[in-house]
Amino acid sequence: MEVRKIRWLSGGGFVDKEITSNNVGQLRNELEIAPGSDIAVDGVNVSDTHELSEGSVVAAVQNNKSGGC
Repeated sequence: MEVRKIRWLSGGGFVDKEITSNNVGQLRNELEIAPGSDIAVDGVNVSDTHELSEGSVVAAVQNNKSGGC
Protein backbone atom coordinates (compact mmCIF):
# COMPACT_ATOMS: atom_id res chain seq x y z
CA MET A 1 0.00 0.00 0.00
CA GLU A 2 1.21 3.43 -0.90
CA VAL A 3 1.52 5.87 1.98
CA ARG A 4 0.63 9.49 1.32
CA LYS A 5 0.57 12.56 3.52
CA ILE A 6 -2.49 14.77 3.92
CA ARG A 7 -3.20 17.86 6.01
CA TRP A 8 -5.84 16.71 8.55
CA LEU A 9 -7.98 19.05 10.65
CA SER A 10 -7.26 18.20 14.27
CA GLY A 11 -8.47 20.45 17.07
CA GLY A 12 -7.91 24.04 16.00
CA GLY A 13 -5.62 23.49 13.04
CA PHE A 14 -4.24 21.22 10.36
CA VAL A 15 -1.55 18.64 10.99
CA ASP A 16 0.37 16.32 8.67
CA LYS A 17 -1.03 12.77 8.75
CA GLU A 18 0.21 9.72 6.86
CA ILE A 19 -2.56 7.55 5.39
CA THR A 20 -2.88 4.56 3.09
CA SER A 21 -6.41 5.35 1.84
CA ASN A 22 -6.95 6.07 -1.85
CA ASN A 23 -10.36 7.71 -1.47
CA VAL A 24 -12.62 9.32 1.12
CA GLY A 25 -14.60 6.10 1.76
CA GLN A 26 -11.40 4.25 2.67
CA LEU A 27 -10.32 7.22 4.80
CA ARG A 28 -13.56 6.94 6.81
CA ASN A 29 -12.57 3.39 7.75
CA GLU A 30 -8.89 4.13 8.32
CA LEU A 31 -9.53 7.09 10.64
CA GLU A 32 -12.85 5.78 12.06
CA ILE A 33 -14.85 8.78 10.82
CA ALA A 34 -18.58 8.46 11.51
CA PRO A 35 -20.70 7.57 8.45
CA GLY A 36 -22.87 10.70 8.80
CA SER A 37 -19.94 13.11 8.85
CA ASP A 38 -19.41 15.61 6.06
CA ILE A 39 -15.91 15.50 4.60
CA ALA A 40 -14.30 18.37 2.74
CA VAL A 41 -11.15 18.08 0.65
CA ASP A 42 -9.38 21.29 -0.27
CA GLY A 43 -12.41 23.29 0.93
CA VAL A 44 -15.06 21.40 -1.07
CA ASN A 45 -17.54 18.84 0.32
CA VAL A 46 -16.93 15.54 -1.44
CA SER A 47 -18.42 12.05 -1.72
CA ASP A 48 -16.82 8.81 -0.55
CA THR A 49 -15.56 8.09 -4.08
CA HIS A 50 -13.41 11.25 -4.18
CA GLU A 51 -9.75 10.32 -4.80
CA LEU A 52 -7.20 11.61 -2.30
CA SER A 53 -3.81 12.91 -3.38
CA GLU A 54 -0.57 13.83 -1.67
CA GLY A 55 -1.02 17.11 0.23
CA SER A 56 -4.83 17.12 0.21
CA VAL A 57 -6.31 19.29 2.97
CA VAL A 58 -9.04 17.23 4.67
CA ALA A 59 -11.62 18.13 7.30
CA ALA A 60 -14.47 16.01 8.70
CA VAL A 61 -17.44 17.52 10.53
CA GLN A 62 -20.12 15.57 12.32
CA ASN A 63 -23.19 17.67 12.96
CA ASN A 64 -24.65 16.05 16.08
CA LYS A 65 -25.34 19.20 18.06
CA SER A 66 -28.77 20.60 18.74
CA GLY A 67 -29.44 24.31 18.93
CA GLY A 68 -30.43 26.37 21.91
CA CYS A 69 -30.72 29.93 23.12
